[in-house]
Amino acid sequence: MAHLECTPEDLAKVRFGLSPMSQVVGALNVLSGQNVPPGLPIWTARVRDRYQRLLAASPVLRALIRLHRVTDYAPDFYCVPPDGVDTTFEREVAAVRRMPADRVAADFRLSHRDRPVDPALDVPDAAERVADALEALWTELLAPDWPRLRALLERDIVQRAGRLVVYGWMEVFGRLGIDMELKEERILLGKVRGASHRLGGVGVVLMPNAFGARYVYLDPPRAYGLTYPAHGVAALWERGSPAADGLVALLGRGRAAVLTALDSPASTSQLVAQLSMTLGGVGGHLAVLRRAGLVSRTRSGRSVLYSRTPMGDGLAQLTT
Repeated sequence: MAHLECTPEDLAKVRFGLSPMSQVVGALNVLSGQNVPPGLPIWTARVRDRYQRLLAASPVLRALIRLHRVTDYAPDFYCVPPDGVDTTFEREVAAVRRMPADRVAADFRLSHRDRPVDPALDVPDAAERVADALEALWTELLAPDWPRLRALLERDIVQRAGRLVVYGWMEVFGRLGIDMELKEERILLGKVRGASHRLGGVGVVLMPNAFGARYVYLDPPRAYGLTYPAHGVAALWERGSPAADGLVALLGRGRAAVLTALDSPASTSQLVAQLSMTLGGVGGHLAVLRRAGLVSRTRSGRSVLYSRTPMGDGLAQLTT
């Protein structure tokens, strides 16, 4: 795995970003069996039939799954750092289609190492074919859940950014599982082995991944990125028992679900996406919980974030 060499200037430009395509890459890892974090077997079971139909119809998708099963280098041409938190999948997949054929071929040679490039990927229009396969995977398996996934990723960013203000980068990188080491006048990020990349003042994009992917994203000289596992993924897919029976009996199912979901700060719209409730329903539950002293609210930029109070935390642990 590559690592990044940063200057203090680069560190000052580290920011968070959201990449739908990064979630597709993470899903490829999970579906290939390379990395299946806790909670993800529930997701794979849910999508198994649709996934098998996609595999049967797409030799390119089968080739990508085989590649992700064995490689430690995901091709850079579809692993590009996003510009911010508003990047859409449509924009990202369009960029994949525009990739020059020589760059695509070079990336596949690197990712296959000493093995021959899979025939399904060793074609002049590989960029177009790969884009079609990734788009099909997105449309069939991820897009239906994207509002909930996006809400989870946004909450993760808010939580990490809050910790950054209080504790600084060393603590944040440590919690992301990203090594941070000082070497002379440079700061090394990532596992210090493999290729080294000097950023040249462009900073790093940190991207939460709902499928547990850990990658170094390289798009020199424009941008560099690091993916990390997002917090709370297992709970996202475990829909069966969102709140303990005792809490439901005390508060009612809706308010118990909202209180349980606030294990990290969230906006009303994020809770709507996560819990599949109406905006009015979530807003009403939050108002009651706030009056009862179980949740508080604070403004973060343009968003109002709700979080549990100490009393709310204690009540959320109710199990009988």
